[in-house]
Amino acid sequence: MITLYGYPRTRSLRISWLLEELGLDWDYSLVDFYQGTHRSEAFLGINPAGKVPAVTDGNLTLIESGAICLHLAQKYGQDRLLPQPGSDASALHHQLMIFVLCELEQPLWTIGKHKFALPEDKRVSAVIDTAA
Repeated sequence: MITLYGYPRTRSLRISWLLEELGLDWDYSLVDFYQGTHRSEAFLGINPAGKVPAVTDGNLTLIESGAICLHLAQKYGQDRLLPQPGSDASALHHQLMIFVLCELEQPLWTIGKHKFALPEDKRVSAVIDTAA
């Protein structure tokens, strides 16, 4: 059984979306940051960094959303969602995925944090302009 540990409006959404696209049976475990669940002994045993998403798939635990997506698509996608391994298309796919995760996501998440994720008294509007 696959369990997704997540919280709304986080990167766990991309995992739940993929799980639904794959038509898999899975469970959702809410990691409530406001209740401190992310710092509980039980969750820190799954992800010592206390972050979401995390996924358990049998005996495997993964904690990075890009790695989780690749694992799920490779294991359960029946070659529907990824290019043929070793192909030029696969190389281009990996290039774009790494670009998104390393270069694009950080400024987008910075904008998101200062628009909606952080408490209003912690938001800095000038950071939005810099990230953009």
